[in-house]
Amino acid sequence: MRRAPADHEVEIEVAATGLNFRDLMWAQRLLPPEALEDGFAGPTLGMECAGIVTRAGKASGFDAGTRVVAFAPAAFASHVTLDATFAAALPEGVSLEAAAGLPAIFLTAHYGLVELAGLSEGESVLIHGAAGGVGLAAIQVARMRGARVFATAGRPAKRKLVTLMGAEAVFDSRSHAFAEQVRAATGGRGVDVVLNSLAGEAMQRSVDCLAPFGRFVELGKQDYVTNTRLGLRPFRRNLSYFGVDADQLVQARPALTSRIFTELMRGFASGKLTPPPVQVFEPGEAADAFRLMQRSDHVGKIVIRPAKPPQRTAPPPREAVSGKGSWLIVGGLGGFGLATALWLARQGARRLWLTSRKGVPQPGSEGAIAKISALGARVEPLAVDACDREAMETLIARIRAEGSPLEGVIHAAMVLDDAPFAELSPERVAKVMRPKVEAAALLDRLVRPLAPRHFVLYSSISVAFGNPGQAAYVAANAAIEAIAANRRAEGLPGLAIAWGPISDQGYLARAEAQRAFIERRLDGALLAANDALEGLGALLADPEAGPVVRYAPMRWSSLAGDLPLIDTPLFERVDRTRRGAGTARRDFVAEIAGLDDTAARARIVEALTAECARILRQPEASIDPHRPLASLGFDSLMAVDLKMSAEEELGISLPITTLGDQMSLADLSGRVLERLRAGGASDDTDTDAEATVDRLRAQHGDTEVSDRAAEEIRARAERIAGAK
Repeated sequence: MRRAPADHEVEIEVAATGLNFRDLMWAQRLLPPEALEDGFAGPTLGMECAGIVTRAGKASGFDAGTRVVAFAPAAFASHVTLDATFAAALPEGVSLEAAAGLPAIFLTAHYGLVELAGLSEGESVLIHGAAGGVGLAAIQVARMRGARVFATAGRPAKRKLVTLMGAEAVFDSRSHAFAEQVRAATGGRGVDVVLNSLAGEAMQRSVDCLAPFGRFVELGKQDYVTNTRLGLRPFRRNLSYFGVDADQLVQARPALTSRIFTELMRGFASGKLTPPPVQVFEPGEAADAFRLMQRSDHVGKIVIRPAKPPQRTAPPPREAVSGKGSWLIVGGLGGFGLATALWLARQGARRLWLTSRKGVPQPGSEGAIAKISALGARVEPLAVDACDREAMETLIARIRAEGSPLEGVIHAAMVLDDAPFAELSPERVAKVMRPKVEAAALLDRLVRPLAPRHFVLYSSISVAFGNPGQAAYVAANAAIEAIAANRRAEGLPGLAIAWGPISDQGYLARAEAQRAFIERRLDGALLAANDALEGLGALLADPEAGPVVRYAPMRWSSLAGDLPLIDTPLFERVDRTRRGAGTARRDFVAEIAGLDDTAARARIVEALTAECARILRQPEASIDPHRPLASLGFDSLMAVDLKMSAEEELGISLPITTLGDQMSLADLSGRVLERLRAGGASDDTDTDAEATVDRLRAQHGDTEVSDRAAEEIRARAERIAGAK
């Protein structure tokens, strides 16, 4: 049982927890014991989170139900209790997932640049790792101070993002040439402040980038842990050195932390600061989150949702539609919106409010209103712009005054304006986004006092993989899916349904050429409105349905030719009929029979790269076959996966004893080629499944190599043996 918070404390139900580099080092056992003892978080994982206050002490200043962001020890949990000093009310418009990644990075950036370095207007700063969480926060803080921003990032895509965020020039952090480039960009003077996260020689070169009286702010942990030596000669130029560790700051200087925290929240409330992009992982994907951070392949912050405590009793069944209350359908006079209203009436709904900008059904749908009335439902068409706050407030007031409880809200409004991305103007983007996003956000706020049982947003399957010419439409639907998820995180009803193309209602029912094109593209996989609405009923009645549900009869194999994204690890769980239990193993001996060694190795590297991409859940293009496997994020468990996948799917026998830290796929291809040229014989003596399990448990421990993982290794070994 959780203890009751003291007068100055709050208890928070955690919605998401931010993952920090300290957590990664702790998990890898790279932090020395004294670091674990002295830090704010202690020997625990997690130091920042966002969630809902469930219980509050009398002197805490918070009420139950308040959305908050907080520094909290052991934050990888469903609930945390902490001193209210380290929590702050979350400004409206910032989601809980985005908020979970805010505290540490913005506290670190503000403390380092403002409190320590005293960065002022007109000065210059070099921000290393600028596409990471702290880097993106630091860019905003520096620009607020009126400073010139120079930056480094490791990949071209990250450097483009940093440029868009406002950096004057962005250099490659993986090349030591950045030091000369910074001096050239500043006319030989150097920068006034360096915010450093690089290690070793790159750190020492960063000191050389400083102008006289410059300030060096060290954020990295690696040089501290390894006790790297730094020569003092550069500091003769009146340089200053500061070391920053945010978790120690929280523990040792709570008053300063609270002041900075309050200033930052004012910045988010005013819109001067914005959250960084976040990548959200579910509890079961925590290992993937740590591996992503280990490879430094993420942009912004990584956050992890907590596991939900087990329910003692199954949730009671509920009806999809009740006839006791009223339903509001925004966009309810369009084709699919009106079809939804008719379906609700058939399910027993007796009061329907239907809105559109014109207030009349679309051509061809005029008879639907009469059908709804014939079913005994009272229906009221209304001309209301869903983005007009005053008009919507008037409508909600009418619904409230009528006295009938608001049973449900459905947002079905949409506007299309398809065009190539290069031809989109801000006005065209806004034309598509406003009816979706602004209307959904307005509905979310206005109907809360009426507490509807259902809050449904109509999205599109295109969010999963994009759609040519519909960048704004896809973005709008992604945004309303986030609104549904945010409501659910707050304990409110919220459901976004990403419909596939609907053939007989709405836009496609009128656009024959477009419908025919999509039918050809998807091999006939279009939804009928009745089938879709049957799915709506099932989802409304299902208390276990997630906040976002994809509902579409897709032909993935047909899509794969037009959308290369379908063939990436993001869609690895989708059956594209490319591979499966019945797929024959490749015969590489036959494939390389007529090839020289260079071409044969290239063919093997290509196949191994595809397997690595699947294991790492990364696009194949991001896998460098010349990098050591360890630097790609491989551990011994993943090496076993690679070995077994290669044997099971490709018919290639890999020597697992050679899958060491420094082995690359290019190196491995040479070993494989030798074996294939020799007829496939294997000199690998470590092929026994039990021996493999024993070795892995010796390396990682029984808890990391679970019984389930061991059984999977044994089962795959049996399949491989049976195929030989």
